[in-house]
Amino acid sequence: MGFFSKSNKQSEVKTGATIIAQGTYIIGGISTDGTVHIDGKFEGVILEADIISIGETGEVIGDIKANNLIVSGLFDGKIDCNEVQILSTGKVIGEIKYNELIIEPDGKFEGNGIRKGSTLRSNYHTIENKITNIINNPKTLNN
Repeated sequence: MGFFSKSNKQSEVKTGATIIAQGTYIIGGISTDGTVHIDGKFEGVILEADIISIGETGEVIGDIKANNLIVSGLFDGKIDCNEVQILSTGKVIGEIKYNELIIEPDGKFEGNGIRKGSTLRSNYHTIENKITNIINNPKTLNN
């Protein structure tokens, strides 16, 4: 079938998958409406993807903005996704902005996570100086 149907309307062309195979090393940027699967090494930016998956041998250093991210390998950088899944073999280092965050047992996350649209606010900073003063000057408790 061609690009046009019998009624001469353009058919919908679906975006395919971008695959970075094991042993492949790419530096740059990817912008796609489709999916991206990485088993090799990628350094750079990935934007607008629907689903990004980093396989067990995959390593990504950079920024990701996508709908869904599934990590079985290593990610180091900044993430802005609706859903982030860190599977049992996955490791994420950096910053995550998310709507839903799932970390399987043995999955690892080191960094900062912020839920989009969250109304939760920490009050710790309001007493941090008091705590530091008590730790550094324990005698002030006796006065």
